[in-house]
Order: sequence, then structure tokens, then C-alpha cells
Amino acid sequence: MDLFRKGDFVGEKTPIWCAPAALQTMINIMSPGADTTRKTQKLLHSIARRLGPAPDKGSEPEGEARTLTSLGYGKYRVLVTRTRTQAIHAAATAIRLTGRPAALLVWRGAHNWVMSGFRSTADPALGGDFRVTDLRIEDVWYPRISSIWGESRPPDVLVPARLMPEDYLPWRRPTGRYPGKDGRFVLIVPVAR
Repeated sequence: MDLFRKGDFVGEKTPIWCAPAALQTMINIMSPGADTTRKTQKLLHSIARRLGPAPDKGSEPEGEARTLTSLGYGKYRVLVTRTRTQAIHAAATAIRLTGRPAALLVWRGAHNWVMSGFRSTADPALGGDFRVTDLRIEDVWYPRISSIWGESRPPDVLVPARLMPEDYLPWRRPTGRYPGKDGRFVLIVPVAR
């Protein structure tokens, strides 16, 4: 399953706008046309900061989820899991049940990736056991290279689940403590109606 269409991707217009770039990419995936403007990304940044806690220059996942919900893209919520496998399983299930993308808080919570699809051993909509083998990812840092995390992947790349431990690590922000998130896997998922 892959919801992404050519033209949906929007990279960060500034080095700290990964959240609004992810929001803009997600909105493009859910909309018939694509808006890739800096103006829209700046607006999404402002909305996400206003709707959620914003301790520094960025925004938090709660503000992102509330932004998508308030703009009419269906209900979104922040989910925190104990394991990476649980997080990926939850994202795939939510994408399959809603037909809407999810976001993964990678790089210990410092960065957003959009998850627009996946491959799995069975259909998550049917319930039961399944394993996600690959994830469709849009890294809004692309085409930049991170001095810490290395080269970013191009839009709509198929990432084997076995490689996710390289980037999708438990939340640990150096700027403060997050009792509900520290040491856990954080993601933003669409909620089925």
C-alpha cells in the first residue's frame, strides 16, 4: 500500500521546519493538488506551535496532530509505544484503516518522517498477526545531509523495517525531560472514524 503521488513531497524550507514540512507533505497526500509553498509551510508552523506545547523554536507532536485535525484532515492523535515494532504495526494499521498517512518521530524525537505506506505479510485491516516488512517514507530533510544521521533518503523510498533501528530510536531530547515519551517510540497516527 502506498498513498504517495509524485509531487506530494515538500522539503523543509528552513532547517527547523521538519514538522510543518511533514504536515504539508501529509496534507498534499490527502488532497487532490499539491501546495509546496514556503508561505503554507510557515503557516503550518505557526498553527502547530499555537495548538501544542512549543518549548523551543520548533513544535511538538501534539501540535502537529491538532493541526491536521483542526484543518479538517480527520482526527489525528499522538501515540507512544514501548517498542519500535508496536509503533510500526500501529502506523501501518492506522494507514490501512483510514487511507491517510502517519508521521514517525525519528532521530530520538528530533525529526519527522512521513509514513505514506508499507508492505506487510498480511492485511492489517483484517486484524490478526502480520509483520511490516518495508515502510514507504518521505524524509523532509531531503536532499540535505545530516552531520549526525548521514544522507537523507529521497521521497517515497521503500525502507526495509530491519533498517529502522538506524533512525527510529527511542525519544530522548537533550532540551528537557518528557516523562510520557522518554525512552519510548512516538508517532502521529490518523484515527479511524
